[in-house]
Amino acid sequence: MQRRVLVSTLVFTVVSGLALSGCSPSPSTPVVTPSPSGPGSDLVELVSAEALVVPYKQADLSFKVGGRLQELLVSEGDAVTAGQELGRLDTRDLQLAVDRAEAALESAQAQLDKAKAGARSEEIVLAEADVTIAEGNLASAQATLSSAQAALNKALTGPTDIEIQIAEKQVELAKNQLWGAQSQRDVIGDQVNDFPPRASDVEYQAAQSQVAQAEAQVQIAELQLQQLKAGAGPEDIASARAQVAQAEAGVDIAQAQLDQAEAQLDMVEAGSRAEDIAVLQASVSQAEVGLKEAQNAFRDSILTAPFDGVVGAVLFEEGEFVTPQMPVVLVGDLSRLRVETVDLSEADVNRVQVGQQATVIVDALDGRAIEGKVARIASVATERRGERVYTVTIDTDVGPESGLRWGMSAFVEIEVK
Repeated sequence: MQRRVLVSTLVFTVVSGLALSGCSPSPSTPVVTPSPSGPGSDLVELVSAEALVVPYKQADLSFKVGGRLQELLVSEGDAVTAGQELGRLDTRDLQLAVDRAEAALESAQAQLDKAKAGARSEEIVLAEADVTIAEGNLASAQATLSSAQAALNKALTGPTDIEIQIAEKQVELAKNQLWGAQSQRDVIGDQVNDFPPRASDVEYQAAQSQVAQAEAQVQIAELQLQQLKAGAGPEDIASARAQVAQAEAGVDIAQAQLDQAEAQLDMVEAGSRAEDIAVLQASVSQAEVGLKEAQNAFRDSILTAPFDGVVGAVLFEEGEFVTPQMPVVLVGDLSRLRVETVDLSEADVNRVQVGQQATVIVDALDGRAIEGKVARIASVATERRGERVYTVTIDTDVGPESGLRWGMSAFVEIEVK
């Protein structure tokens, strides 16, 4: 409800007459006064609106993180001071997150410290040993390649005259050994047939075995000579080539291993690069941020009063689950009280200015009038009962001792001229 009243001398006379007759205006009736200059001066215009009594400051307090409300430390009507704890959430999971973040930071810092400190003498010795082993492996692979290459070359060129002569001499030597064994066998045979016998059958059989072995040696020597003269076949050459290729691959692998070992030794001796240290430093910074976030979340599990005031409402019970940003406790500063209009229309709001005098009439105080000033005018309208209205805040110089209470309804008259 709102009223605009143009005050004239005539109206003032009527109101004065009412006052003399002992009748006082109802709270819904604007209180009008003439200007200080008396009758005939500039008219005084009032804009009126319904209003509510509110604290000088108020806050709907909520947790930034969700969780179970473990402990509620205040009740409705309690006086609180700035920074006082009002409630706590269950912090077990939040503490685990802090512990994990601290461990991650310690790990990242250790990696950075290790990089900055450089390699230890033991690490250098191990790297040098790896180089030595790789050099030995390369030498062995190169020797295997040389042997395989020589075998291939021999398979391709065939036997030399000297090799053939040696093989022929091996055949002659085997035949001579056979002839000697045969002669020895024959002598023993004659001795067995003498009377009385000068040799036994056992001795004859042993001599016959020597002959058989000698015959086998002759056959082997002759086959080796034939094989030598025939040279290597296609299969032998292909096998020799494969052995060379395998040996070459072994040399490449050994060389790569040596290069890697030498590079590792150089890196160990040189220490970490500036780029590597920068990456590790960034990891430390990231871990520090993670720890701060975890610590902030842990601190956000404690609800504190932002200013001195009184608890106006407690909206949750212990054990209930609270979601982030959901109001839990309502706190207001009642050291001074304000009044906020609830139905000031868009037709009147432009006539109101900050600093204008206002009169607050409260029905609960038997219509007693309290003086105030316009402190703030809302920039954005809200909707009430289908109409666009603006909230105007009126500052008073009184507190609860005046009888005003948070949430009381009131009627406001603002002098707009």
